[in-house]
Amino acid sequence: MRKIILSVLAFALAAGIASANAGEPATVAAINAASVALDDAFERQTAEDIKRMMTADHIAVTPYYETPQTVAQQIASLPELKYKQTNTREVKVVVLGPDAGMRTFTARLDGTYKGKTIPSDVFVTSIIVREDGQWREKFYQVTALQP
Repeated sequence: MRKIILSVLAFALAAGIASANAGEPATVAAINAASVALDDAFERQTAEDIKRMMTADHIAVTPYYETPQTVAQQIASLPELKYKQTNTREVKVVVLGPDAGMRTFTARLDGTYKGKTIPSDVFVTSIIVREDGQWREKFYQVTALQP
């Protein structure tokens, strides 16, 4: 009986994700636009824009920050972060529901954090959620790739 229940739940979850992904071009476009705007705000180091485009409980995990960073910590460290990002593979967005999506891609980062060179070839994952009608980043992770 337990196996049957687990099988039904797994099937329902898979069907739900498939239907959430089908026919969601407007959601994917909105998620991509919000992410591109946030990346641009970081490159320009515009603290108010960055704060507005992330959730209050946002967490960033990168190989250059020493620990997971909150919004306030990221903004405080902006003078220490100098970089330019170039995406090297197509961005993929998985719609997780009407108000959430996961965005992944590989990129080249050229820059420094606290005067040290940051990893250049990376895999980026972000979770974007719709909050009060606006798409905002909730989670951001950068994983360094082997050269």
